[in-house]
Amino acid sequence: MIQARRFVFLSLALVVFVSVILTGSPLPRLRVSLPPVMGCLPIAFANGWDMFAQNGLDVEVVGLSDNQARTLALMAGDIDGMICDVSTAILLVTSGTDIVITSTAYQPTQTGSLALLTQSYFGIGSIDDLLECTEPGNTLKSIAITEMSDIEYELDTLLTGLGYTVDPNKDYSYWHDMLQLSMFLSLGSVYAAVLPEPYITYLSKYPPIKPGSKLVHLSDFAGIDLLPSVVVFRRDVVEESPDLIAKFYDTYREAIDRVNGMSREELTTTGIDIALDLFFPGLTEDVVPEGILDDFAIPHFSSPALLDRGKFESVVAWERKKGYAWKQPVYEDVITDEFIK
Repeated sequence: MIQARRFVFLSLALVVFVSVILTGSPLPRLRVSLPPVMGCLPIAFANGWDMFAQNGLDVEVVGLSDNQARTLALMAGDIDGMICDVSTAILLVTSGTDIVITSTAYQPTQTGSLALLTQSYFGIGSIDDLLECTEPGNTLKSIAITEMSDIEYELDTLLTGLGYTVDPNKDYSYWHDMLQLSMFLSLGSVYAAVLPEPYITYLSKYPPIKPGSKLVHLSDFAGIDLLPSVVVFRRDVVEESPDLIAKFYDTYREAIDRVNGMSREELTTTGIDIALDLFFPGLTEDVVPEGILDDFAIPHFSSPALLDRGKFESVVAWERKKGYAWKQPVYEDVITDEFIK
């Protein structure tokens, strides 16, 4: 009898022990950071809709609107991966950070996704007018852009293609935070800025500081081959936990299919708070300028793909010419197709 009781007790103890392990064991975790850009929406939605957790993965989304802070977090190992632009990914490699570009994240449409903007009260009606107004060391009289970014690459491409000689010290002011940059343009603190969606729509609806003024589009970058955003992970994470990255991509693709299949009304109902938190941290729906939710366009997202070799090498050449990078990264050493096959 005593032996039987011991057997029952040990059996119950084993069941309880196993149950604690199974229920208390945390899901495997990935820490990723998303900039406030369109390409991040599917991952932000997947996280907000608990899709990662449902697929057995704990994805901690670290919100950092400052590009420099996000890059430093990856370099320090505080995050495992992030979405960034091609320029940032290459700069990470050339600065000695061992990362892998695992796929593209979002390919913007070639018109309407990026714009060179100014306020009407500055009286600047063309790029000619703008470049005649810029002054060295004067932030107000400059074109505000994110530093060492695809936006700078695309603006350089636009201006040189139009026959202008770019003088960054005279023409540009450099920023790290897209939201801050857009607010400075809205307040008239810079003559012009280059911004992507959704900031173009946001500023077009934002109450002007001068009654009757409006946002002026100096260029929509027509004819410029815009670069995609990319997904990068630290190489040690890719090599040590490829199954986690694969599961991340399975959920990522599932989220893309779900977003693409939803109506505008469904997305507005179920995803607007997630989108606002991504693009405008701290804002709630009730303080968003009237009309922006009607005009805010959710694009069709394509599946993650391999970054084009030509675009990679073009950005490398541009960074070396600008003096931003001195090394020559090899495409095959940085790119993998392991998670998009």
